[in-house]
Amino acid sequence: MTNFSLLDPSHIIFTFFCIAIIIFLPKIFLDKSTRSKRGLVLVIISLLLINQGMDLYREGYMDELKLGLPLHLCDFSTASIILYFFTQRKEFFLFAFFAGFSGAGMAILTPDVLYSFPHIDYVRHMIGHSMILLGVTYAMVIDHLRPQFKDVHRVLAVMTLFMLSMYPINYLLGAPANYWFVIEKPPGLNITDYMRDAPYHMVDIFIIAVIVCYLIYTPYLIKDKLQMNKS
Repeated sequence: MTNFSLLDPSHIIFTFFCIAIIIFLPKIFLDKSTRSKRGLVLVIISLLLINQGMDLYREGYMDELKLGLPLHLCDFSTASIILYFFTQRKEFFLFAFFAGFSGAGMAILTPDVLYSFPHIDYVRHMIGHSMILLGVTYAMVIDHLRPQFKDVHRVLAVMTLFMLSMYPINYLLGAPANYWFVIEKPPGLNITDYMRDAPYHMVDIFIIAVIVCYLIYTPYLIKDKLQMNKS
């Protein structure tokens, strides 16, 4: 197997493929029957659960149980979008929207895997994180959901509470548990390579997360202002 590299052509092609699925697949299903839309939702949920199960098996069973627990940010995003599909509660969509685009989006661009395509860990990682964002874009396109400006601070507050809770959780589990990467930087080539060493990297990550969440909302802010000017 080829060691993973961000500049590997297979990763670049697969990343564009995932992004295309995330953006365009909900639009294809926009005018489909209710049954077809439910089928797509079932596929999204199934792939999310398969990814979670494989993650638990490969890290929790084959390595250490404490490493395979569903406690990372993307695990929270997975649970959130699945709960949205079952409950239709907007709160779950909002968390998946901000945590998904910031966390899963970064995971797709800079996956923390050892090997490139077609290794199962790479494919599982990319599909699993893509399904989070596909669930979000499904809610945006088909269910016509969107965040409001006040939702940015609310979701950031919730994410901050979750992040702070990871410190005692990692402490109780003991090394090498590193959920939300609050103890050590995530492995692989990623944005944290340009940040301070642990534990101060979390200050930098928090600042970046705040900036990214507001940037994610910026297109809506611009759209709303343009509509106000027209009216």
